[in-house]
Amino acid sequence: MVQLLKKSGNEQDFSKYLLRGVDEDGAEYFTVKSTGQSGMSHNGLARFVGFGQAAVSKLIKKVRSSEPENNRLHPCLKPFAGRSLTLPGYTDGQGRDIVEDGFCAAVVKYYAKYSKPRHPGGNLKAKQALQLIEHLGMRVYIHQKTGWKSQNGSSIRDEFEQEFEAHKGRLSVRQILKLEDHPELMSAVQEWQKKHHFSRKIFADTNDALNQCIQGMRSREIKRENNLPKNAAIRDYYDTRPLMDYSALSKLAANQIRYYNVNPVEAVYKAFELYMPKHKAELLPIIENIHKADKRLKAEAERRRLTGCVQLSLPLGI
Repeated sequence: MVQLLKKSGNEQDFSKYLLRGVDEDGAEYFTVKSTGQSGMSHNGLARFVGFGQAAVSKLIKKVRSSEPENNRLHPCLKPFAGRSLTLPGYTDGQGRDIVEDGFCAAVVKYYAKYSKPRHPGGNLKAKQALQLIEHLGMRVYIHQKTGWKSQNGSSIRDEFEQEFEAHKGRLSVRQILKLEDHPELMSAVQEWQKKHHFSRKIFADTNDALNQCIQGMRSREIKRENNLPKNAAIRDYYDTRPLMDYSALSKLAANQIRYYNVNPVEAVYKAFELYMPKHKAELLPIIENIHKADKRLKAEAERRRLTGCVQLSLPLGI
């Protein structure tokens, strides 16, 4: 029998049967309390990959109705052909099916690698999502969002292991932003600046525009509000999701500059309209500096290795 969700005061303790987690952009995550089975709502999955709900629901219907042995689905979707694709017996708050985590991961991969976006950079959010879940695994990622614990009260992993896995995702996205996406934006700005003989102030103005779009403040104002040193790199203090937003905006803005010859500051605002049309600019919460967290977690992982605890490995520091 379908169990309908009834919202309580605790966002995670959403019903007698399900835990629920919600991102700031509205992406919803669900976990069955008794088993750990997890999934996302149609709307939440659509928000997670950055495509419309109608498109995602149409894709789900297409896969569900496909013949298991004879279909033209993309490779990542083929194993799911003809299956229900949902958590049996459970619905979200609006009475809609919850898409199972395994298929959610396949949908992320499809939109990141195979889907043709309707506008330049339209699948960037899906690509960022794919990079994240490839490090964590879809179910573990959802468990972190919903706070699932096994029936005996112990978490699926101890607190350190969960923090360790979350840090790997954060570190990966920070590396992409620092080593790929932001340098690509600055390279596009440099090409535009030389072509139009513009002042070098355009570099600072472009970075200010990124911060204004997301936080409503310039970098030095953000540092002052958070009591950070003047020479601090503010993006070393953000969690994974904000870093994904900065990364996607940088990539989109670079495309606007290169392909449409748009002023870099205007390009950032155009990218913002495409990627985060409903976002309300506000100061982001800061967390432990990523370099300090990396050093601390590596030291603890080494301590556990030497004492015979579970072996873990972190990517190289940034």
